[in-house]
Amino acid sequence: MCNTNTTKSKQYLSPVAASTLANTYDDSCSSDNDGVPTPLPASPHSSAPPSPRGSVIGSLGDNANISTATATATTTTAAAKKASSSLLAAHDDDDARGRLRLVSKINYSRREGDDPYADVRERMEALSLRDKSRHVYHCQSETQPQDDDDEGSEKNNFMVATPSSHHEITIFAAITTYLGYVVLIVTGHIRDVCANIFRKGRYFRSQSTTATTPNPPGHYPSDDFTKYAPLLKSWENFYTRRLYHRIQDCFNRPIASRPSAIISVLERVSFDGNKTMSVLGKLSNLEDEKIALSYQMGQHYDTTPDGRVVRKCLNLGSYNYLGFADDWDVTCRKDVMGSLDNLPSSVGSSRLEFGTTTLHRRVETIVASFVGKEDALVLNMGFNTNATIIPTLTARGDLIVSDELNHTSIVNGARASGAAIRTFRHNDASNLEFILREAIVYGQPRTRRPWNRILVVVEGIYSMEGEYCNLRNVVTVCKKYGAYVYLDEAHSIGAMGPTGRGCCEYTGVDPADVDILMGTFTKSFGGMGGYVAADRRIIAELRRECAGSAYHNSLSPVVCQQIISSFQVIMGKDGTLIGSQKLNALRDNSNYFRMRLTDMGLHVLGNYDSPIMPVMLYNPTKIAAFSRECLKRGLAVVVVGFPAVPILMSRARFCISAGHTREELDRALKELDEVADLLKLRYARSTFG
Repeated sequence: MCNTNTTKSKQYLSPVAASTLANTYDDSCSSDNDGVPTPLPASPHSSAPPSPRGSVIGSLGDNANISTATATATTTTAAAKKASSSLLAAHDDDDARGRLRLVSKINYSRREGDDPYADVRERMEALSLRDKSRHVYHCQSETQPQDDDDEGSEKNNFMVATPSSHHEITIFAAITTYLGYVVLIVTGHIRDVCANIFRKGRYFRSQSTTATTPNPPGHYPSDDFTKYAPLLKSWENFYTRRLYHRIQDCFNRPIASRPSAIISVLERVSFDGNKTMSVLGKLSNLEDEKIALSYQMGQHYDTTPDGRVVRKCLNLGSYNYLGFADDWDVTCRKDVMGSLDNLPSSVGSSRLEFGTTTLHRRVETIVASFVGKEDALVLNMGFNTNATIIPTLTARGDLIVSDELNHTSIVNGARASGAAIRTFRHNDASNLEFILREAIVYGQPRTRRPWNRILVVVEGIYSMEGEYCNLRNVVTVCKKYGAYVYLDEAHSIGAMGPTGRGCCEYTGVDPADVDILMGTFTKSFGGMGGYVAADRRIIAELRRECAGSAYHNSLSPVVCQQIISSFQVIMGKDGTLIGSQKLNALRDNSNYFRMRLTDMGLHVLGNYDSPIMPVMLYNPTKIAAFSRECLKRGLAVVVVGFPAVPILMSRARFCISAGHTREELDRALKELDEVADLLKLRYARSTFG
């Protein structure tokens, strides 16, 4: 029988409990890497019920929630001074002094009477106490079906994270959004028709080729191209030419600096209606004097050493959650550069051949210990981790149940596996349970045989929504029906939980209850690549069979050292408090920025404590306007439109970093407030924005 205890209000996790939780993760796995390589066993739902899993942190229960991060992992001024003094005494060199300056510089240091985020914590505490809607999902009883009209089962009985901003688009915004697409599409088709009639236009397609007529888009160059089918689908070709090219300058912006809190964005111009973009060279070499004058007189402008024009912007778009791009010289540079003395930048081989170094195995051991698993496998790309691991775990006769908002890498991996795929409503445990019950009752299509295994795939933080997974409810349902849980922690590992151990730590879920833990090193660790952690026998099978391990080039040893160094900082094994301070800074900055955006009346998606903040734009014409206005004001932001998101859900996405200061965030908020007025984005206050 499933747990039916509910939590009516949130509590803080005591420092003792937080310490116990951290020790549990550190000691929960063995360094022994030997094991018998066997594949993932068949799903236990078809025969005996699943065996009960251990509960290492189950005693913490509901305490490990959103408010735990607010009251834990804080350090006193005396402790900080003591750690800094001991650091200087032990290492009297430039590196030690650099670390001391970093500890003193961090804007989230707890100086007596000077806490810039005290107001944020007070509001978070008030929001936590006011929340009355969070509760643990109740599994359906075999004899008592769920009543959708029951007052206690609001939101389909899944845990409502507080405070989560779920905004429905207004009728006015929906109509104007559809109207905007209609105008763009109709205008584009009219231009195509006119180009064919009058034999003009840069996208005109001739029925015969000559020396002066270019080949049509999407066709092979040939004297007679009519025998070739187009490489591009007609709709994709039209969308690219008539819609995407209009706002192409808002995407793929090149940079000329680290992705730190302040970033240098290379300026680009187009002389053919945005069909192609060119990076600006030296101002003195520009042929168009008007363009040169506008850049010389503009704000936030600078030049690179080779004379290219850049715009100094506050970076609100890069995945630099813990700010390693800002303080890399102090925290990681020495070890990373030192690794080049003994190891190359590339091993030129796959993991199954000569691509495994001592650094690779060390990373895998650290990752396994950090997340609470027996073993781990490191791959050279986060996207390929999902795209190659999932097909290795599943095959024909298996069922993959995926959250409808899962990342493209998960979608591609599921499709490549050959397994049947079902999706459940985003973060809806009741819908997940319905699908699992139906799958077990009816079995495979046509044959009605039971599924060999069922794999439920979710994400720790959904990158386009800013919401974290209701993991406790998902685990509750999967344990009841014998389904395996695959958790993608690309955005949550290193960014969630009192010690940065991700969604399991944040929600109080035993890592043993999650069968496969996946994550990446690109978001919080300043590196690249991905990992998968699980039982030793599963990892041994993946080492041999996974295409990402067998055929892809191994991760660079230099990147491995970067990952190791960042882990040392996060875990506090570098002898400083920088890691815990980074986690506190990320949480405080994220909650402050989200509060201010919400106070402006913007539609902000996601949960507090999440460093990802999508702000809804809805109308496609506002995508370009928002991006260009922000860039003009010195803000580097990411905008997202169809087909990356549903056609009505265009948005801007902010990614907050521990490297941001309160002053930088305030400047960004001031500019965003003006842009919101200019573009009518205050949908939370008015139907018309």
